[in-house]
Amino acid sequence: MTTFQTPRAGERMIAVEEAQERVLAEVQALDDEVVAFTEAHGRVLREDVQATYDVPQKDNTAMDGYAVRAEDIAEASDGTPVLLKVVEDLPAGTVAARHVEAGTAIRIMTGALMPDGADTVAHVEITDAGSDVVRVFRPLRRGTNIRKRGEDMHLGDVVLRDGTPLHAAEVGVLAGVQKTSVRVGRRPTVAILSTGDEIIDVGDTVTPGKVVNSNSYSLAALTREAGAIPRMIGIVRDTREATIAAIESALASDFVISSGGVSVGAYDFVKDALDALGAETKFWQVAMKPGKPVVLSRLRGRLYFGLPGNPVSCMVSFLLFIAPAIRKAMGQKENLLPPIVQTRVMASLKSRGDRRNYMRVRVLARDGELVSEPMTSQGSGVSTSMVQANGLVIVETGVTVVEAGTLIPTVLVGPVQS
Repeated sequence: MTTFQTPRAGERMIAVEEAQERVLAEVQALDDEVVAFTEAHGRVLREDVQATYDVPQKDNTAMDGYAVRAEDIAEASDGTPVLLKVVEDLPAGTVAARHVEAGTAIRIMTGALMPDGADTVAHVEITDAGSDVVRVFRPLRRGTNIRKRGEDMHLGDVVLRDGTPLHAAEVGVLAGVQKTSVRVGRRPTVAILSTGDEIIDVGDTVTPGKVVNSNSYSLAALTREAGAIPRMIGIVRDTREATIAAIESALASDFVISSGGVSVGAYDFVKDALDALGAETKFWQVAMKPGKPVVLSRLRGRLYFGLPGNPVSCMVSFLLFIAPAIRKAMGQKENLLPPIVQTRVMASLKSRGDRRNYMRVRVLARDGELVSEPMTSQGSGVSTSMVQANGLVIVETGVTVVEAGTLIPTVLVGPVQS
């Protein structure tokens, strides 16, 4: 007859921060590869990128208007505008053929190089927009509306550093320095499996006692969001032999994630299977709710994450432990953990106080501060509580009530909403 499992010698429940430190200590950056810069979005840079020339290459105008000499318009006013002869039109991308001399101006478009002799741009809004002669109604300080040479970057500047995640702005900089191919970290592959005789796949008929395998699909989506490549292994039945076989098949990937089978139940075989395969377990339980039974093991050079079967526990554990590991594996060097900010909770919260509680909230920017609206249900099996949840407020051990209006640390797991 099967029975419940008991803790093993040397096993203890550890704090979230200690678990995160142990995870990151086990992760090394994977090898790198060269890709076209157009394919680099979402990757992590694995080389320093330098500017190959000054940007801008020469002083240019930040506004549409007229290139002038500041001293010529020093006395301009509404009642006594200064009249200047327009000697040339200068679109962006062209070079002026004429110089700006006393009493003259060149009509100039945003981005065009400043003509010799001019030291200021009178933006069109302070003129009458004249074609042959322009009236200027305001004086300007020398240098107004001019972008100086090298204001963006100078030749030889390191404009992007090794370890930088590449988002839209970074891709734009790569284009700007004509870096057509770039060295990035390889995207990790992540094997995902779900354990349990009660689990059925999405297309199967739901019968009493059966649960649809949502965890594998949410974990695959989280894996993609973190920048890695998911590899779906499927459902593993509750036997020691099946669990061993599934784990062995998953070791072709860089990371392995399983959901379910890591608690103390009589049919939880993940730990037994890992022991049988010779895995070195780094921790088993974390002092948190949801997500207490989280396993980290090293097996044949791979990191194995055993997550709880409840969907919220599964997702929260991924966000706190696995996403940072993926970032480091891709070569990211800073900001590996999700940021923690202070939010003002808009409704009271209750907790048992036996361990740290991560409660799902929607974080919004409102009236100059961040506020958090708790999800209606906080059960670890309520998957809909993660919908629109972009934050996890931290209710510490020993705290049973958080009053509405309290400032509280909150883990940001998505963009702040408005």
